[in-house]
Amino acid sequence: MFSKHHRLKVAQIWFKRFQSGNFDIKDARRSGRPVTDKIDAIFEKVEQDRHISSYDVAGELGIDHKTLLAHLKKAGYTKKLDIWVPHEFTERNLMNRILICDSLLRRNETEQFLKKLITGDEK
Repeated sequence: MFSKHHRLKVAQIWFKRFQSGNFDIKDARRSGRPVTDKIDAIFEKVEQDRHISSYDVAGELGIDHKTLLAHLKKAGYTKKLDIWVPHEFTERNLMNRILICDSLLRRNETEQFLKKLITGDEK
């Protein structure tokens, strides 16, 4: 996953740390504002515009793109046909899907539009 150069650089950093007497294996706190305070803003933007690009959200909020994607995935969002949707269907989503399928089947009983789709027949 990481290049040989990257692994070597990480090993050198750890070696210097241990050589200086620092045997703490936890990463030091980094400066900067944590992304966790922007999570609500991420979901607000996605809810306002389901077609919004993840790059646009990341740019507007000043968040790393991969971090933004990780938060969306963790919250169960995925992009399907250019729309952000919950990865898991809610009960309401499932009921809507059943109702739509049922109405299409009833329509097909009177109009036979499904047969036209398969055969390409315009009659």
